[in-house]
Amino acid sequence: MKILSSLAVVVSFAFASLMVSANAQAQQVTETELTEGVYMLEGQGGTMMLVTTETRTVLVDAQYAQMAEQIAAKVVDLSQVPLTYLINTHFHGDHVGGNGYMGEELGAQIVAHKNVRTRLEADDEFPAAGLPTILADNSLTLELGGHSLTLVHYPTAHTDGDMVVWVNDENIVHLGDLFFVDRFPFIDLNAGGTVQGYIDALAALRDIMDDDTQIVAGHGGVRNNADLLRLHDMIVETRQQVRDWHAADASVDDMVAAGLGEKWEDWSWNFINEDRWIRTLYNDMQASM
Repeated sequence: MKILSSLAVVVSFAFASLMVSANAQAQQVTETELTEGVYMLEGQGGTMMLVTTETRTVLVDAQYAQMAEQIAAKVVDLSQVPLTYLINTHFHGDHVGGNGYMGEELGAQIVAHKNVRTRLEADDEFPAAGLPTILADNSLTLELGGHSLTLVHYPTAHTDGDMVVWVNDENIVHLGDLFFVDRFPFIDLNAGGTVQGYIDALAALRDIMDDDTQIVAGHGGVRNNADLLRLHDMIVETRQQVRDWHAADASVDDMVAAGLGEKWEDWSWNFINEDRWIRTLYNDMQASM
């Protein structure tokens, strides 16, 4: 278990470092208003959401440490009151890098699933001020005085600590990295993620959404239910292809060489290309046998 935990930290922060560029300090943080007092924020890393009322301000995710000052400035500019809570959708570095700054400089209470704290504590370099102090298990509701947020845990999906954040009265939800738009998702098999868990989470979420739900993706902006269905169907179809290859005694290298075909060629990106996606599906299948 100790080895697995260490591997999870190495893999996850390798993922974060791949996405950081040398000009992070120059990156601008932009906002898109979803409804009164609710904004999507984008900079460099996972997409953020800001919810502000007359009595509380909440930020969902905090990207990289290099972006913390720019994010904080945007939060102050848009908010009615100082930052009250920072919610982490999971523990990867492009979502929690700003935790230390938000906790120490802005005084935010940090909220996350209990597994997020466990994984962050395993990293000796992670700042103590950035560790979550309000820990959720299956769900948690925060009353903000004008808006209320409900956090819901989806186990063994992208990681073992994923939580989605609903703005209850506005039909808006932040899915964290349970939603990569039109690209192969990163499923962190070393941190409790599984392909079946990811599929189950998407199916469950689709059942409680409607065509008007505004979905903030961890990577890909604001989308809708049809976009989420497209991701779900891609995973189901490509997993079945890998299973069919395996039944025909193909090796994983044979699978990579064959490829998934033109239908999914545009889903590759700089971190999860077709090769790595096939290997993710294969390794997940092997682990479940």
